[in-house]
Amino acid sequence: MADHNLHLDQEADETLIKKVALKDEFAFRALFNRYEHKIFNLVYRYIGSYHEAEELTQDVFLKIYKAAKTFKGKAKFSTWLYRIAVNVCKKYKRKKRLILRSLDEDATLASTKIAREFCAPESTMPDKIFKQKQKMAIIQNAVDTLPPNQKIAFILSKYEGYSYIEIAGIMSTSVSAVESLLVRAKQNLKKKLMPFKERGEI
Repeated sequence: MADHNLHLDQEADETLIKKVALKDEFAFRALFNRYEHKIFNLVYRYIGSYHEAEELTQDVFLKIYKAAKTFKGKAKFSTWLYRIAVNVCKKYKRKKRLILRSLDEDATLASTKIAREFCAPESTMPDKIFKQKQKMAIIQNAVDTLPPNQKIAFILSKYEGYSYIEIAGIMSTSVSAVESLLVRAKQNLKKKLMPFKERGEI
């Protein structure tokens, strides 16, 4: 059994997903182990909740298992997988009916969230570590306020390291559209983060 699993771990994604289409659970486990962490990171950065990201990551892989037969190999498996993950995130956000907040509200909520999640007695959290966590929280809150497509494009580019061509494949759009999304995302983030920069908080 161990030799079988080792063999699967060395097989290409496209080979494994074909086996998953035939209900090969060992092949599915190999893909799950290969991509679970990456998909969780993507979902967590988009959703912002550890518990919800865990559940949605499970949902993504359940969809992969059920939809394995629909994979035609026209795109890389990873592109197909991320496209499904992005759609799961967007659908979840729509279901919760989240409303984008104004910059002033964001600043207030950011400060509240930072105080709630990252404050600790000085004796237990060194000042340098606290400031770094505070900076990360401010930036994440700014990213959270981006429109859905800008947010997805930014996360895939900045945090996941995907090229414009790869992002275009994942988002089912053109490279020029991705470029435009990223330009607007960076402009929006610059505006949202400016007050924090001026106060020396980031």
